[in-house]
Amino acid sequence: MRTSLNEIKAIDDHLLKLSPPDEALLFEAKLIINPALREEVILQKQTLGLVVCYGRNALKTEIEAVHQKLFCQPEHSRFRQKIMRLFGKR
Repeated sequence: MRTSLNEIKAIDDHLLKLSPPDEALLFEAKLIINPALREEVILQKQTLGLVVCYGRNALKTEIEAVHQKLFCQPEHSRFRQKIMRLFGKR
């Protein structure tokens, strides 16, 4: 299992461009000679893309919830008025 975790970290470092140049070059060479590693990189890249997309959507949902709370609930009307004055046309 430890080897697998090390491989996952190496792939992540490669995909996120966190590896030093010498390690990056060695990893590129491993990709050329190891088709299974190449497949793992493809799968991990897809997974990373899904995680980023999920995080972006979760952040949008959270921002919308804050917006709804601050700009739609009556108890925050003073705050809403202050913001509208700040950013309103002059």
